[in-house]
Amino acid sequence: MRKFIFLLVLSAMIFSGCQNSASVSRHGIDQTTGIGDIIAAAASESTTATIISESEETNPYGISERLANGDESVDIDLTVLSSSMIYSEVFAMVYAPEEYLGKTVKMEGIFSCFHDETTGKTYYACIVQDATQCCAQGIEFIPDESFTYPDEFPEVGSNICVTGIFGTYKEDGAQFITLKNASFSVS
Repeated sequence: MRKFIFLLVLSAMIFSGCQNSASVSRHGIDQTTGIGDIIAAAASESTTATIISESEETNPYGISERLANGDESVDIDLTVLSSSMIYSEVFAMVYAPEEYLGKTVKMEGIFSCFHDETTGKTYYACIVQDATQCCAQGIEFIPDESFTYPDEFPEVGSNICVTGIFGTYKEDGAQFITLKNASFSVS
């Protein structure tokens, strides 16, 4: 019985504390303060103005600066990013490939290959993992004609560095991404 009375009193306190008919609309949203009011209040409380450059505003983590400090012979050098950022950038490439078409990409990862017995084609990929190594994302690459499989390829699971031109192709009605005319080395 005491437990029931305690819960009843607690519920009454919670509901009476949450209800303020002057500031709650019929949907339960506080309409007395909008985002404009909050920004104006914050601006009036601030005694010093902080100016944020456009690059800091659009790129607060300095990703483009890190990419710019990489290999200047490529458009996107993923080798200068942390494992989490590499994984994120590869994820972006997979889901928004139109943003990367025609760009030269350099990346490090784990070599993988698959031979399709039905078509006779061999597919090669550079696999990257996130920082916890629980998730993996990869980009297929098509080596330039100077490489012959398996003689000039590393063992599956080896760490490699791949450089190629980002592109897409369609096969069996599906679109795939790839690094074309790729060169690679064991890293």
